[in-house]
Amino acid sequence: IPVYSVKAHKEIINSVDGVGGLGIGDGAPEIVTGSRDGTVKVWDSRQKDTPVVNMEPVEGETKRDCWTVAFGHAFNDQDRCVCAGYDNGDIKLFDLRNMALRWETNIKNGVCSVEFDRKDINMNKLVATSLEGKFHVFDMRTQHPTKGFASVSEKAHKSTIWQVRHLPQNRDIFMTAGGAGNLHLWK
Repeated sequence: IPVYSVKAHKEIINSVDGVGGLGIGDGAPEIVTGSRDGTVKVWDSRQKDTPVVNMEPVEGETKRDCWTVAFGHAFNDQDRCVCAGYDNGDIKLFDLRNMALRWETNIKNGVCSVEFDRKDINMNKLVATSLEGKFHVFDMRTQHPTKGFASVSEKAHKSTIWQVRHLPQNRDIFMTAGGAGNLHLWK
């Protein structure tokens, strides 16, 4: 029997991430979901049936398929961000403390995976992977007012990069998983 169950989205849920509790980030134990219906929702299992945050396109804006979500910046009880990647290459960073879109960019291809180097520290690095075999590393400490976060990108695979995961013991090391069965370790 599930300990928590809710009809979360109108269409398929593509991605789930969690934070809080068990020493992985401060604050409430929450789950974030991203769906084909274009919404990103944050859930607290202590609150039944409704999300604590619902981020969706404004009326008249095209709904994009959200393929990936990740929590970050959960270093105290008040601060927390959610990063979402979409089928059209959009990456959006939502500030949950201020309930605002903090930053957005487009990497020109569908975003398959996003991950902060650690969820439970002040934002440091964010890696995003794409359909065309590229990954992008964003320095989340260096933000230009108009150009956004400093970044570097690398053509890493000859196929889609489906996943990125950081090594918990050393956040400077991460692994990318390609569609042709390749794993690449990066530092």
